[in-house]
Amino acid sequence: MKSVHLKTTLGILCVAGLVTLGGCTPMMAGQMAEAGYNVARTSLGVTANPTTLGADERQKRLQAVLNSVDIGQEVKPVIDGMGEPPKEKSGNSAGFTCYEYPAVYSAEEAAVIVATDGKVVFYGNSRCTLEMQPSNFAQGGKYSVSTVPMQ
Repeated sequence: MKSVHLKTTLGILCVAGLVTLGGCTPMMAGQMAEAGYNVARTSLGVTANPTTLGADERQKRLQAVLNSVDIGQEVKPVIDGMGEPPKEKSGNSAGFTCYEYPAVYSAEEAAVIVATDGKVVFYGNSRCTLEMQPSNFAQGGKYSVSTVPMQ
């Protein structure tokens, strides 16, 4: 009698185990496929977009240049130090020029350098379309009175 009861219990456990494993198979297959995909990508030299990870050498270089900028310094050495032309360069009748570099702080965040009379008056995370708005140059605006120290 014990033998029959033991066989029945083992049979139930085996069926339960198969059902459990069967439920895990799709999940395991998905994980295995993803792992295989990741191995194939890295072995082919394809890695994640470094710009979105913030590890891009270009970003590091541009950020280092911007971190060394002082308001009032000559803009030409800063632009030269960036090592690439700006994506956008715009100016206005007030004598201000904006230089925009895409994907500096992240894939979406650009950096700008705003200058007048050859001197930096603003730099940082922005867009030229924002910095060159007429309201910034009107009385009381961000650039209405340039506070550039003369060196």
